[in-house]
This record gives sequence, structure tokens and C-alpha cells, in this order.
Amino acid sequence: MIDPHVHLRDEEQRHKETLQHGLSVAGRLGISGVFDMPNTSPPILRRKDVLRRLKLAKETDSDVFYGLYCGLSANPEQIREATDCVREFASVVGLKLFAGRSTGELAVIDEAEQKRVFRTLAENAYTGVLAVHAESESFFSPASWDPAHPITHTLARPPVAELHAISLLLKMAEESGFGGTLHICHITLPESVNMLENAREKASFRISCGVTPHHLLLNDLMMEESEGLLLKMNPPLRDPQEQAGLLSLLFEDRINWIETDHAPHLRKEKMEAPYASGIPGFPVLPYLIELLRKNGAGEAFIRRITHDNVEEVFGIKLPYREILPVELSGEYEVNAYRNLRGKI
Repeated sequence: MIDPHVHLRDEEQRHKETLQHGLSVAGRLGISGVFDMPNTSPPILRRKDVLRRLKLAKETDSDVFYGLYCGLSANPEQIREATDCVREFASVVGLKLFAGRSTGELAVIDEAEQKRVFRTLAENAYTGVLAVHAESESFFSPASWDPAHPITHTLARPPVAELHAISLLLKMAEESGFGGTLHICHITLPESVNMLENAREKASFRISCGVTPHHLLLNDLMMEESEGLLLKMNPPLRDPQEQAGLLSLLFEDRINWIETDHAPHLRKEKMEAPYASGIPGFPVLPYLIELLRKNGAGEAFIRRITHDNVEEVFGIKLPYREILPVELSGEYEVNAYRNLRGKI
């Protein structure tokens, strides 16, 4: 598998996980490559940040390919430097835009500034992958969030926030003359997939989307159980009908690939303020692959949605390895995985 969406902590977040440990786990699972997100601490925005992070990854001496996204701000000069990094470094696989805040402050939430990002990319003739966290903050309802009732996080970041963001991103990409691939990360709604399929028929740019194991296997009602805070993530878990609908769309080959969104935190960070969002995605992956096989998915299909489609979109060649049924619970007991055991 190639996992094109991970958050491998380290540096100022070494207490959550190190690159050494994350890449070690990925290798034992059978993952041949990971693409790391730029909302690290410190974030990956400039060439110097890229060099620092790639040096840290090289020091792990891992045989897992380490790819890196460069983050985007609303600053045209920074955007140009980021696109240059994609062209200069084979390990910089694309650009990441947070169209809504998630973990950290790396986000461009103003619509006018988002348009500027797309204009600048078009002017720079960028043809690579632009991965986007698609949630419109104008539809957030922070007052709905009550940590005593974790399921309220799904009200604070409702489905309409995702749908509106995707609609807006498609429009901005088209109007700007964007010439790359617009990738919508960790999609959570069947309606979002339908919207992207309809746009793909007439768009002048390429469109892809990915789905996480946790959005396929878990639903919002689980947040009402004991320690539901451990299942807080962005975008949130959805209701059982939407969860089932996503899984059906995956089987219908209408979602490009699986991406884990691996994002470990300490248990204390999840259960106490500020109630961190994100869960470790690596431990959930073998459960999903097992479920797919039990429900009739062939090996060619599994290879396509875990490897080949990623290779095609990113223009990269990596070995294909099957995901192995490795027990990782002990390594992630300090965080959200404890709450996943026995629920999938």
C-alpha cells in the first residue's frame, strides 16, 4: 500500500510519535510509502522547512518511501516557493491547502484568499496534486460543541460544511484555470462523492478523492459510548447511513483510494482540554482490508484502491506490498486505538 495521507509528528510533537516509530509501524504493516502532511510543528511552508523535514526522515534509515506535502498560505510569494519545492524535490509529492482549520493553525479560511491561492497556482502553471481539507468554517457551529457530550462535535462541524467547501473549491479551480489535480481528502459523505463525479465530467482539471478507514468503519453513535472523546476527529464521524453509503461507494470503485489520516495524540490530549482531534489510522487499516476481503473484494481491486490509483495520480512508482495483520494495539494504548478495539 501507499498511504497518501499521514500525520507523522516528531520535532515539537515528539511526545505524540516520532518519524522513526511511525515509519517503522508503516513498514511492518506492509506500507511501502507514506505522504506526510505539513501541519506539523513547526509547519512545512518554506524550502528550509522541507530540507529540515526530509533530513529528519532520512536519518530514520527506513525503507518506507517518505513523501511530503508543502503547505499553503495566502501569501503568493510563499505559494510560489512551495510549487518550486514540488518541482525541485522528488520527495515533495504535492501541496496541501487547509480550507478549514483542523489541528494547528495552518489554514486559509477566507474565500477571497482561497481564490488567490488558486490564481497563483494557475499563474505558476502548477500541474501537480493539490490536496485539500474541505470544510467551510462559515458553516461551523462552535457553540454546539460540549465536551461532556462528544457527539456534539458532529454538530459543530456539520455535513453542510463539507458540501459547501467542495462546491466552492470546484468553482474556484475552474474559474482560475487551475491545471493540476484537485484531491479532496478524507471524504465523509456519499453526496460529496456524487458532486465530484458530476464535476469530473466537465472539469478542465483532474479530480480525485480519498476515504479513511475510520470513516468507513466507525460512526457518530459510537461517540455516545464510554470515552467517546477518543473518536473526535476532523472532519467528524457521520451517521450510520452515511457510513454505509461510503462503504458501498468504495465497493463500486467510485472513490480513488484509501488514506489512513494517521494522527496520533496522547490519551491525555484527547480526554482533556483542548480535546485534540485525530486518531491513529495505521492500526485500523488491517481491519478494513480484512472486511473488504470478507465481502468479496478481489486482490486486483484492493491493489487499485491502496496503491495503483495513488501511483497514477502522483506519477510515482513504489513496490506493492500486501497489508499484513500485525497487532499494534500495545503501541497505541495511550491514545484513541484503545476505544476502537472490539468495535470494528
